[in-house]
Amino acid sequence: MKQKDNKPILLIIPDIHGRMFWISATRNYPNLPVIFLGDYLDPYTYYEDILPSEALANFKEILDFKKANMERVTLLLGNHDIHYFDKEMNSSRKDKENYEKIHQIFSKNMSLFKLAMTVRTAEKDFLFTHAGVDIDWLRYRMPEVNAYDLDDICSSLNDKLSNEEGFHDFVINGLMDVSASRWGYARYPSPVWTDETDHQNMRERLPNVYQVFGHTQQESEPVITDQYACLDCRRAFLLTSEGNIIYA
Repeated sequence: MKQKDNKPILLIIPDIHGRMFWISATRNYPNLPVIFLGDYLDPYTYYEDILPSEALANFKEILDFKKANMERVTLLLGNHDIHYFDKEMNSSRKDKENYEKIHQIFSKNMSLFKLAMTVRTAEKDFLFTHAGVDIDWLRYRMPEVNAYDLDDICSSLNDKLSNEEGFHDFVINGLMDVSASRWGYARYPSPVWTDETDHQNMRERLPNVYQVFGHTQQESEPVITDQYACLDCRRAFLLTSEGNIIYA
């Protein structure tokens, strides 16, 4: 019997926060498409010994990497990215000293970013976001979207980035929806704030969609279930042609 081809088709880079692991991963897989799951800034300085200035320099390198590989590289936005769209927006570890520099970098490079990406394999349809999509949030904040159409979900989220003024409003009245799982007050969490525990407790899921995200930092190993994968554990992963997620 002929075995199925199970070759890598995508390199996945979870939350960066100033870390450099993306460099060796992209060098080891120079021909694979790459997706970054967001959160480029705001390092855990108190236990990872990465300064905010070093994280900013690393972020600039990632942007240069994207510009040199426009078709190959996808950059998603995370919660530690969107709070640089508004000076008054407070969130943990926000680099207030470099806020203006970072704000200008995002403003000038908005066309390089997305909120979501889809990948289809023979086995599964995948949705990549920073923290995962809660179907109740989608119905509440984007009722015009067909929650049963993966392409509509992805394109509608990404369309929000095309107008800077409109996107700023969407950040305030949508993406900054933080639920009680992250000490917020929103009824439903947004795709950059959904905690892994929210995914565990969802009463309804996007039909026939396997979600891949970061955001909820794990001690050392990812959380990979039959419905989603939370990969925020400071290393890169691969998606294979059979729909498996493995270490890079």
